[in-house]
Amino acid sequence: MSYKVLFINPLKDYIDGLRAATPQNCELVVLPSGTSVERLCAEAADADFIISGIDVPEEVFRAAKQAKFIQYMSSGYGQLPLAVVNDLGIPVAQMKTHSISVAEHAVTLILSLLRRIPASMHQLREGKWREDLDESSHAELYGKTVGIVGLGNIGRWVGKVVHHGFGANVIYYDNAEIPLTVSELISARSVPLDELVSESDVVCVSLPLNEGTNLLIGQEELSLMKNSAVLVNVGRGEVIDEKALIQLLRERRIAGAGLDVYAREPLDLSSELLDLESVICTPHMAGVGWENVQRRIATVWENIDTALRGQVPRGVITDVKRAPAPQLS
Repeated sequence: MSYKVLFINPLKDYIDGLRAATPQNCELVVLPSGTSVERLCAEAADADFIISGIDVPEEVFRAAKQAKFIQYMSSGYGQLPLAVVNDLGIPVAQMKTHSISVAEHAVTLILSLLRRIPASMHQLREGKWREDLDESSHAELYGKTVGIVGLGNIGRWVGKVVHHGFGANVIYYDNAEIPLTVSELISARSVPLDELVSESDVVCVSLPLNEGTNLLIGQEELSLMKNSAVLVNVGRGEVIDEKALIQLLRERRIAGAGLDVYAREPLDLSSELLDLESVICTPHMAGVGWENVQRRIATVWENIDTALRGQVPRGVITDVKRAPAPQLS
């Protein structure tokens, strides 16, 4: 038996790899961005599986009456019509393969801020060779306290790297219950949010966006940070009050920020964040990497196989966790 696997709004980096890895019992149909909604719905109507990029209209999911499983290609699923896919009564999974890439990016931002890499390069381009070097403004990560806001997969990787690799102390805040074995593995101590921001030399945010995290870190929390502390955000921009952050950075009440995500994306070129010397901005690229592409491709086919075997695919976000059992004729 052959199964129809529909890939909608694909990222070009994934198409050839997915085709090359397509199992013999599957047929991959790729519908690029710009395909009409009518065509998308028609192809979805008899699809056995759907691989979904972002910005797929709700009508397409509603049309997927025969689908057994949907793999969403993003880690964040705020744009996914969750109520609609829940009504389908099939498992839908987010991608959970990017933790290593994002954690490494977070650590890169942390080290670049502490070592003042961008500012040093700027001075070098101006022909200044250590003339304005202020040793008191450069710092090591060793022995510092890193506060991780959100000890999910990304936060755990950050914690392991900074503790075991750099000798940092790790504290964390998470409104979800974190198993003791997890926190013990990276020697992380749970603290309230206000204690975290006031004690940390580095605050690293790796939270998804939901009702409980929107503007979680506002003016009050940011004001508790040390003047020497830096903030890194690789979660979602809306978790932090961006206007309050800019104000504190402008007034030098915190030492710096490394941001990969923003309240509005793409980041407006007129944003003051791009003009502040103490800020490093990257274009929501923390999860980008060839190794992550390979992991995502492997995850797609592993999850489809898992769904076919009646088991729970990795990263399921819907109420239904298993594909419906095949009906016997």
